Amino acid sequence: MRRFCVVVVLWLTGVVALAGPAQAAADSRTLVFQVRFAGSVADASWTTCPSPVIGQVCTDTVVMAFDATTTERIGPGPKIRHRGPVLDTMTFVYRVVGGEFGTVPVAEWFGRTEDAAVSTTPPLTRATAAGAVPVSVCSVFEPDRGIACPEVIVVDLAWTGSGPLVRTSDHTVFHGGVRTENTWTRGWARSATVTGRVGSTPLGTLLEAGIAKIDQGETVVQHPFT
Repeated sequence: MRRFCVVVVLWLTGVVALAGPAQAAADSRTLVFQVRFAGSVADASWTTCPSPVIGQVCTDTVVMAFDATTTERIGPGPKIRHRGPVLDTMTFVYRVVGGEFGTVPVAEWFGRTEDAAVSTTPPLTRATAAGAVPVSVCSVFEPDRGIACPEVIVVDLAWTGSGPLVRTSDHTVFHGGVRTENTWTRGWARSATVTGRVGSTPLGTLLEAGIAKIDQGETVVQHPFT
């Protein structure tokens, strides 16, 4: 499960804030999101373009729900430490162009709230997450497309464990759309199905969902090299 991870060594170069299209385009790589945690986690990701075609404008949505001790950072901002439920959302809108990198960003927005209800049922058979997540970071790279960031995203999701419960301790890298995700894993996890809503627009195809109990973990989401 590629978002549940434990860091050994992480070296980030060219880390900048997602302050706007000019700054994001000028750097070779940008840090989007980083979280370290220990405890229970459920995550899910969707895409509106499971089979991308050049010219399409696609949306990827990621939700991470923690009942854990967390330390988070969005861009170069200050670290946020919390013990208890945290609900994070990330939305990436991009245009498929083909070629070496395949996509260019259109817009993206990120939200976080500690005012959420998050629970898991041992042994990772079920998880739920519900809350109103205010959007705290918004970048619109192609404003002429009329895409605007929402102010609040309402989340109401339920996960049901579907795969075997496994002990995991590994590192994976996921490249998708306009983001790269580095994950290290140490703990117990199982894949899952998920139902419910994230915001008011269709999420598209479920890419991945899972429930985990993590001893130590870290997730890092970046823009790929340009």
